[in-house]
Parts: sequence; C-alpha cells; structure tokens
Amino acid sequence: MNVLGLLDTPTAGSYRLSGQDVAGLDDDTLADVRNREIGFIFQTFQLLPRASAVQNVELPLVYRGVPRRERRARAEEALRAVGLDNRMKHKPNELSGGQRQRVAIARALVGEPSLLLADEPTGNLDSATGEEIVRLFGELHGRGHTILLVTHEPRLAARCPRAIRISDGRIVADGPGCDIAALGAPKAVAG
Repeated sequence: MNVLGLLDTPTAGSYRLSGQDVAGLDDDTLADVRNREIGFIFQTFQLLPRASAVQNVELPLVYRGVPRRERRARAEEALRAVGLDNRMKHKPNELSGGQRQRVAIARALVGEPSLLLADEPTGNLDSATGEEIVRLFGELHGRGHTILLVTHEPRLAARCPRAIRISDGRIVADGPGCDIAALGAPKAVAG
C-alpha cells in the first residue's frame, strides 16, 4: 500500500500511475500526485476531531487551492453520495463508526482520484456497519472507481472481482474469487 500510495519507493521494477512513471519525482511532486490521483481510506478514519464532517471532507481540496465556495459544494456533494447529507455539520465524536468511515470515504472521493486505497476499511466496524461499507464500495466500483482494498477478512476478499493473497511478501493466489476463503487469510489485497 505504501508503494502504491507513493509513500515508499519500490526497490525494483517500475510504477506508473495514470501513465506517469513516478520513480524520479521529487517529494513536492509526489505529494501533488498523491493529492490529485489517490484517495486514502484508513481503518482508523484519520478525521480531524474538531472539524465537522464537511470540513474534514474539504481538506484535500484546501491543499489543492480550490476556492472556498467550490470546495464546500464539492464536499457536500461527496457527503450526499455516501448518504450523510443530514450529518454534514457533525464532528467525528458525534458520528457512529460507520458514519465516520463514510466521511473518510467522502474525503477520499472528493478529489476525484483515479485510485482509492482502502486499508482494512471494515476492521473497526461491527458486522452490520461493515456490510454497509462493503455495499458502498460495490456501488463505487460499479460507477467506475478503481479500489484497492487490503483486508485480513477472507469473506470480504472473496466478494471482490479480483483477490490476491499474499503470504510472507509473496503472491500465493490471484484471480477472481481465487477461493481465498479456502486458503486461510494471512493477508489479501483485493480490487
């Protein structure tokens, strides 16, 4: 995830994101590419506690220099897209775990990235809320979003169109469904 998210550099091979080889880019350019091309969805949400949901979602657009009125409109639209139009003014401690994860997803989507990286997005959620998030990912995928999901949950990985099982840093299974549930689950990268 760190290599794909441009936080680490590969020790071998090459990585092209949206057709651009990212190997020789300086730190500022990498930060700009990350902001424009990649949406991060963290297991622990990473929301600013004193900011409202809409302010949290606006944050990537602040770094892009998007004018206030436009970024507010885009943040509100992203929150509506994840079903939180009635919780925009609420702070993270006023939201359930599932609602916080939806804010994190809206924040990842607001910049219209080419790639969404989701690290254990259902790990801190109860099963019903986790199911809501999985359905939302399915809807996003159906709308054309590329989502790379890392999970230790075999049932979640088995629901993805493609699942890659990694053990000790090596790919041990790859394919649609790849019968990951039958293999056990050290770690699965699903997309």
